[in-house]
Amino acid sequence: MRGLLTCVCLACACLGLCACKGMYAVSPKDMSGKPTVYATVRKAPDPLLLGCYMRSSPSEYYHPNKYEFCLVRDGDRYALFYYVMDGKTLATFKDWTGAVVDGDSLTANYDASRYFVKDGEVWQTTTTGGPHRMLRMP
Repeated sequence: MRGLLTCVCLACACLGLCACKGMYAVSPKDMSGKPTVYATVRKAPDPLLLGCYMRSSPSEYYHPNKYEFCLVRDGDRYALFYYVMDGKTLATFKDWTGAVVDGDSLTANYDASRYFVKDGEVWQTTTTGGPHRMLRMP
C-alpha cells in the first residue's frame, strides 16, 4: 500500500511539472538563432520591457485573446518575438515581428498592441481595449 501511495504521489508531481511546462506558448527554443526582424528604436527601451511577458486573462472577456512577447537585445539592436492567439477562432501568430520601441513603450507591428511601463509594471493596450497587466515569464 505504501508503495502504491508513493507511485501516485510521483505521478501527480510529474503531471504537475508537465502542466507548468505547457503554461507558456513561447519557449527559448522558439527564439533560438538570430532574429529575422528588428525593431525600430526611437529611444532605448526601459529595462523593464526587456524579457518575456504574458497577459493575464482579463475577466471582462468570455474568450480572451492570449498575448506573449519577448523583447531581446541582439548586439546594439532589439527584436520582438511575439505570440497571439485569438480566443474565439484559436488562430495563432508566433514569430519575430517588427516593432517600434520608444523608451517606456513598444508597439508590435503585427497588431498595433502597445506595451508600456507604468508604476514599475508592464501593461498592454490593444486596438479594442485595455490597459491589461502583463506578467513576467520565467
